[in-house]
Amino acid sequence: MEMLLNEYDMVVGAKFEDGTIQDYVDDKNTFGLVRIENHTANWFLYNDLDSDDESKKLYNEVIKKEHFIHDEHGEKIVIFNKTDKKTYEDFLKKINAYIDDGLGQII
Repeated sequence: MEMLLNEYDMVVGAKFEDGTIQDYVDDKNTFGLVRIENHTANWFLYNDLDSDDESKKLYNEVIKKEHFIHDEHGEKIVIFNKTDKKTYEDFLKKINAYIDDGLGQII
């Protein structure tokens, strides 16, 4: 993965072979975007104990709609607004690779 930096040289995402991932794409800095080829999904990390009020509000809205949650011991990767063709698991693999590379600033 190749890091994407903002004007302050902070990591804000990454490019990979067939797409990109961004930490924040909304004005409240609550969720990111992952793109694989021409398919997209929004995502964010959520923890019942540590998440801020904006993230808790978003989480409560997202779980009422189509979504996917991968729970790793209380730390949840929440994926929503997925476009056709790619599975939630396809998006999860890219998000996990990004986090495992230590690039994700959304944590």
